[in-house]
Amino acid sequence: MLRYAVQRIIWAVFLMWLVTLFTFFLLHLIPGNPAIVMAGIGAKKAQIHALEVELGLNKPLSAQYWEYLLGLVQLHLGLSAVTRDQVSTDLGHYLPVSLELIVISFTIYVVLAVGLGAWSARREGRVAEALVRVSAIVGSGMPVFWVGAMLQELFFARLGWLPQGGQLGITASGPPHVTGVYLIDSAIAGDWATFGQTAEHLVLPVATIVIAMLAVGLRSTRASVFQELRRPYVRTAEAKGVRGARLMVVHIMKNALNPVISTLSLQFGYLLGWVALVETVFSWPGIGLYLYNSIQNLDYAPILAITVLVSGVFIVVNLITDLVYPLLDPRLRDRQA
Repeated sequence: MLRYAVQRIIWAVFLMWLVTLFTFFLLHLIPGNPAIVMAGIGAKKAQIHALEVELGLNKPLSAQYWEYLLGLVQLHLGLSAVTRDQVSTDLGHYLPVSLELIVISFTIYVVLAVGLGAWSARREGRVAEALVRVSAIVGSGMPVFWVGAMLQELFFARLGWLPQGGQLGITASGPPHVTGVYLIDSAIAGDWATFGQTAEHLVLPVATIVIAMLAVGLRSTRASVFQELRRPYVRTAEAKGVRGARLMVVHIMKNALNPVISTLSLQFGYLLGWVALVETVFSWPGIGLYLYNSIQNLDYAPILAITVLVSGVFIVVNLITDLVYPLLDPRLRDRQA
């Protein structure tokens, strides 16, 4: 087991290095000069050159990449040409806002996917079960930005029930900063008006993400539970009087978890990519919108930092998943011993 864990960690580090290598050189192949953006309209050549020297853009790409790696190890992510702040400072502001959206969306997704998947497996062939499956498949088949736009059209433009976007209303001010997560900060401050307004602004972006993801998790859970329901041990447990929630949670889900966890971990990685689209559609001021603005302005440092951050989270989540598998399935643990 220890040898397997070490191998997976080494492989994860190697993948992270490949991500930095590929992203850095691909980004620098795109025509453009961040120093020109940073200098502004009407800047003289001398000013642009001075900024190129300051940013290290006058050096060979190999030297720039080495300096980038050294800075990455020290968590020095460079200077944003747009905000004029350190990228690490910008991420400290934008990341909690995205985490609020990501954690709430993924939690609701997991509960619905696992719950509805297990429920539909027990009700194979019924009309309600078929409707749930078809609805989930239709929702996940639509582009996430289109789903968001349609929800805005229905619930904001036509019904007027929910806000179109943003984290708070235009005239509202955020709660005192503690964590950067408005739901938590407003609860700490006892500001329930801001708490309610933040929750209201979260409804549409969260719904967009959940609708786009739901079918995959639901199908995976349903297939895994459906397979376990036909195992001999289920009939034995039922013969002993074990039924309902106890049978599902204690016996069936315990054995059905591995493929479900694999699917959920992959979906979490996709979620990190979809957040950029959802935040752009709903003007949600997180790292996705920050990335979108950086791409528009060819701002190298934030693009690199966010790409490495998202890739790193994806790799770490999959690494944890690989390490959890043997703990859930003794057969895998014996095979890797």
